Amino acid sequence: MRARRSFEGGNVKHFRWLICLLAVLALVAAACGGNDDDDSGASAPDAAPTEAPEPMDDDMGDDSMDDSMDDDMGADDMGDDSMDDDMGDDSMDDDMGDDDMGDDSMDDSTDDDMDDEEAEPVATEEPEVDPCANVELEATDIGITSDTITVLVMADVGSPLAPGLFQGSIDGVKAWADHVNSEGGLACRQIEVLEHDSAINPTETTNGFLVACENAFALVGTTALFALDTTDLQSCPDAHGNDIGVPDFAYITTEPPHQCSVVTFATSRPNSECPYAGSGARTTQSMVGHVQWLQENIEPDLNGVYLVPSDLPSTIATSMPQVRSFQEIGIVIDGEPGISGFTTQSEYGAFIQIMRDNNSNFAYSGSDDQSMIKWRSEAEAQGFDADDAIWMCQLACYTPSFLEAGDVIEGTYTWIWFLPFDEAEHNQELADFMEAIDNPFPAAWAAGSWADGVLFENVVNGVVAEVGPNGLTRQAVLDGARNLTSFDVNGWWSPADYSTTQNIMPCFMLMQVQNNEFVRVYPEAAGELDCNADNVVELSRDWAAEFGG
Repeated sequence: MRARRSFEGGNVKHFRWLICLLAVLALVAAACGGNDDDDSGASAPDAAPTEAPEPMDDDMGDDSMDDSMDDDMGADDMGDDSMDDDMGDDSMDDDMGDDDMGDDSMDDSTDDDMDDEEAEPVATEEPEVDPCANVELEATDIGITSDTITVLVMADVGSPLAPGLFQGSIDGVKAWADHVNSEGGLACRQIEVLEHDSAINPTETTNGFLVACENAFALVGTTALFALDTTDLQSCPDAHGNDIGVPDFAYITTEPPHQCSVVTFATSRPNSECPYAGSGARTTQSMVGHVQWLQENIEPDLNGVYLVPSDLPSTIATSMPQVRSFQEIGIVIDGEPGISGFTTQSEYGAFIQIMRDNNSNFAYSGSDDQSMIKWRSEAEAQGFDADDAIWMCQLACYTPSFLEAGDVIEGTYTWIWFLPFDEAEHNQELADFMEAIDNPFPAAWAAGSWADGVLFENVVNGVVAEVGPNGLTRQAVLDGARNLTSFDVNGWWSPADYSTTQNIMPCFMLMQVQNNEFVRVYPEAAGELDCNADNVVELSRDWAAEFGG
């Protein structure tokens, strides 16, 4: 058993709680984009029960038929030797199977439901095979027993710098596991969930990887900001001593070592080229569809300020591709000042001045909801007419606390890459999540970790379908995840390609705060996302060097 590493006290005291949140938010900003195959809105499928067809009357006259066959058949008696006029001269209804009728007789097989003695046998679907039937389940790998699958969820929760920061990730995984177990389990087994607090601490994050290596089949819902070293994650031995690593179904991956880990599959996509040494040029894709919508529907000539969370190299590196992609589609950037979680509201006055000096009509925060609240509050205090600019934020503003700011944030746009929480009637997976999480407005982290669970579930089901429940191993799951080119959380999220780290999730939807509510703006129809191929811009730069402050 590998020894857990001890905490080195000097590492974390410089990490401030909001800095960590900003790291996530900056990553989130780069998490969507275009689709090479589809330039139209994509609709998440509605779940609907399949109704069995009504059976036909078994009693048919010796010398007569109903006026028509199948469900549309009338009740009038047919002549002994003739068909109803509506049937055509010598043919039966299309649904009868054989078009040609004899003068005085019917075809041997008129309709499958007619009980003709000479009717040909009806082809029926093979009954679904229960993979658990007549199988003596075995312990097939670390974290797998004959009746349980153990997963570990690791999240930054217990640090005094940000108590409870990503508790939603733990809640989401546990809700997913409870839901799956209530539906009969996974791979003929029940899911057990271990928890590990990474505590906004790179050493404790590494310890979490070691705990998973020794005790869990896979990590699900990983939400740790400082995964700076993934060596142990990628080299962990399986039950047979093969150093293949632990499957890691993560929500966020902020650091390049985690983004490029060969055993990590993040629902919030890295969107960037791997492998990557940590410096120099890196090809990255960015979503611009939400801003293009503004150009096409609100104001074609946008110029303004983009606030860059700049406390950490990773937050800069994930923000700058979007800044440059905005410029690529014609938006003039009047300023790209760096901000911190400790930037006070009064300090936002300098950003308002930049907007005044340049007649800016666009204001975009790459940070969190509190950043936008401070910015708009200071604009109001400075007498800047809020209607003179379009204010936009990312997923980080899709929170109850943002709405609590009241009138000051009225009109702010925000975009996300999954169906919003109030559209559960349009997607069964979203409905299951909302019921299980039991919160009318849950944290985005909970949605992300639930999505991780569904991803893991999908891959495991694929393994079981191919080789049976006793073929479930870490290697089989890693192979299955690496070959998954499109996964959309059962229609709830934008589809993602897990065979690469570079392709981004191709869809988005846009909301605006109206009368203290998030209101869908585009696409207009509930249950839909925009997946236009033109939504994405791909650029290659040294992103750390792009930032001028």
